[in-house]
Amino acid sequence: MTSFSSYLKYKNLNFILTACCFTATLCFSHPAAAQISSSYVEENRMAPFRNGFAKITDKGQVYYINVHGEKIELAETTPVSFNDAYSVQDYQREIKEEADFLPKSVLKYLKNGKIGIISPKGDLLLAVDYDDIDIEFRQFWKVKRNGKVSLFLADKTFLPYFDDIGYLDGEYFDVKQNGKWYLYSKSQNKVTTSQGYDAFDYCGGCGNGSTYVYAQQNGKWGVMDWSEKVLVPFKYEHAHWNMRSDKWVASFSKNGQPLIIHIPSKREFVDAKILTGVLLVKENNKYGVYGQDGDLKIPFDFDNIELPNDNSYLGYYGDYLLTTKQHKKGISDLSGSVIIPNEYDDIKVYDDYFVVKKQQKSYLMDKTRKVLFEIENGEITHVNDYFYSSGSNNLATFKIKKGAYYGLYFAGTNTSIEPQYYKIDLFKFKNNEPKEQYIITEKNKISSLFDQDGHLLLSDFEGISELYDAPENLMTFIKNGQMGIYDLDTRKEIIPPVYDSFIMGKFGNRNLIKANNVRKKDTDDMDNQSSDLYDLAGKKILETAIQRIDTIGVKYCLIKDIKGKYLLLNMDDMELQAFDYQSVYPINNPNLLLVSKNDKTGVLYDIKAKKEFKGAFSVTYVKEGYLPKDPGKETVILPFKGDMALLYNEKGYGYINNTGEVIVSPKYVWAFDFRGDAAMVCQSENSDSRALVFKMGFINKKGALIFPLTYDLTNSRLNHEESVFINNSVFLPKVNGYEYLYGLGDLTTGKEVLPIEYTQIRALQNGTYFLLQKNKKFGISDAKGNIIVPIEFEEILFDAPTFFDSPLDTKQNIFPLLVYREAVWKYIDEKGNYLKIK
Repeated sequence: MTSFSSYLKYKNLNFILTACCFTATLCFSHPAAAQISSSYVEENRMAPFRNGFAKITDKGQVYYINVHGEKIELAETTPVSFNDAYSVQDYQREIKEEADFLPKSVLKYLKNGKIGIISPKGDLLLAVDYDDIDIEFRQFWKVKRNGKVSLFLADKTFLPYFDDIGYLDGEYFDVKQNGKWYLYSKSQNKVTTSQGYDAFDYCGGCGNGSTYVYAQQNGKWGVMDWSEKVLVPFKYEHAHWNMRSDKWVASFSKNGQPLIIHIPSKREFVDAKILTGVLLVKENNKYGVYGQDGDLKIPFDFDNIELPNDNSYLGYYGDYLLTTKQHKKGISDLSGSVIIPNEYDDIKVYDDYFVVKKQQKSYLMDKTRKVLFEIENGEITHVNDYFYSSGSNNLATFKIKKGAYYGLYFAGTNTSIEPQYYKIDLFKFKNNEPKEQYIITEKNKISSLFDQDGHLLLSDFEGISELYDAPENLMTFIKNGQMGIYDLDTRKEIIPPVYDSFIMGKFGNRNLIKANNVRKKDTDDMDNQSSDLYDLAGKKILETAIQRIDTIGVKYCLIKDIKGKYLLLNMDDMELQAFDYQSVYPINNPNLLLVSKNDKTGVLYDIKAKKEFKGAFSVTYVKEGYLPKDPGKETVILPFKGDMALLYNEKGYGYINNTGEVIVSPKYVWAFDFRGDAAMVCQSENSDSRALVFKMGFINKKGALIFPLTYDLTNSRLNHEESVFINNSVFLPKVNGYEYLYGLGDLTTGKEVLPIEYTQIRALQNGTYFLLQKNKKFGISDAKGNIIVPIEFEEILFDAPTFFDSPLDTKQNIFPLLVYREAVWKYIDEKGNYLKIK
């Protein structure tokens, strides 16, 4: 039907249907202040309702209204947009996935000079009751009212009002009263400090919550705990940098001299820096280390102390320090214990393993100094070339290099492999955990695969990769140019490397592997490629190769083997049924097949009953994919759609059901697949399939007419038959001179619920309502034909993305609608009442 074949597909645009045009007119903005005479100017616009809100621009002022006409005026312009799909998605994701924080995709709104917080979808989060609201942080929002300040927290609680307030750790807050700052406890619901201070500071970014707070008194800074006990006296300058939460203060200075203070002992250090929680100090050009307890852990005997692998892409992991004494390297732990004495030229640290070098020899040691492996004139490195600070996840595997060759040492099993490879890499399959990494070696383009214990899993292959869509334990490998499959769980080759490629697929209700055999060099015919079928354990389903496999519903697979025989595989019990037919075709039905003894005509076969239905049909369509130009008396069957299939011969189209009953013998010039319980059929004078206009009607699954063939359909709309259906309604058109008139039919009752007198009918909100046009006026009806909005408006504006092609489960209502009559725009509800803007 013409008006429906041009069904609107545009998204995120508003559409207006006007009396001067039968199709939708694109309109990016619309005029009008609320309920006043309008003109097409930018200052005055009214938008249709979407998601329960409408945007209005009145003389340059922008605000929104809800379905009750209540105004929502935004306080500022931000990247978050009100009633915007993307902003709503962000907001909903935040409240679902980040419930411990306040959402950030929110907006401030105004009313009577006050500010509140609203979500992009219109949820009221904070009442419009405040002078200002700061929403910068997600742990809290700072609200101001009558010159006082409070915090709204993520657990939806408010703190008392003060002159000012700051967030410390979520339990304690610094609050200002009468020019001084105090500590406030949330759980105790009171100020806990006995005196006021100039300021507080806190390490909010430290990973572990601090037991103390930085405080300023009489212009000097110190440290005190939450009970106001002074831990570091008030005699320092302070800047908010190098903030910590352990035993050290690194942000203080005295008389401009930066220093580090040990909190328990109050001892001051200069020329010092903190390394992994301990303090490196330089005295008399020698270095020593103090621990968190303030005691000297490493004496001042060393020329240098630094982090292992410092400034190296290898990174470092472990509680160790690299010491240098008389140009020799050693390792100490953070408690001061010597792990490796200062006897070596170089040391690298990998977790609790150490690669040390002395002259031409390299050694791999554990933390007990036990030599695990040594090599002369060679190198030892971790197998992971990028050993970052997160550590190796217990991967204790090392590369051994001798000349141009690499070998391996597996510390966990004391297994070594002599250098013989050109290249060694880590290999991880899909989303396996790091602990499940494998080691792959290569020489002369031939590779081997080892696990982390040094066991050889697979050798002499040219390539290895994941099997797409397969379980993570299955991988493909190539040997001699052909592919096989290896199971990492069972550590076995489950499919030999004799295939060209593999396809992992869902066949019926099972996952199977289709292994494609290598094609002969003298043929490129893809249709003649044979395959073998395996389950995921590598068991071959059929001893013979197959040419084709088709899924029949979820229970069966139809197989054509390499000899041309057809087999039906029951996917529940894997039993095979052999057919004695020249050809067997799927017919798009889970219980039926089309079987033929001559590959020209066939019969329907009931899989469950294992019997043929009566009636012979040409296999042309299911075999070739198109209808014959001259079918003659042979009846062609088309694939089923649901429980019905079309039939076609020289007399036209008919229907057959899934029990083999021909419910309509071929007789219609045109017929279409059933949509639900109804199908559209057409006739023409002299049965001319090329006629300009056809008589159209609708039948049920018994072949009886629901609506007689008295309605009109032009030839150009044959390819848009789906557009006449909307749920249980159908559009009923008739040609009236040079135009179409439309009515609406109810398929469940067979009655015309709207008479054929409208120049346009369009479904809104998935057929809940219909837009009607008559005598250049517009109105709205429901699916039962009841007139909801009288047909007397010059224009009706609505949000097109919501209503055209909207999902079946949409819950949005098209009302209130924006309507135009006599130069006035108004919103009207489903009861015919105009909306008043408050």
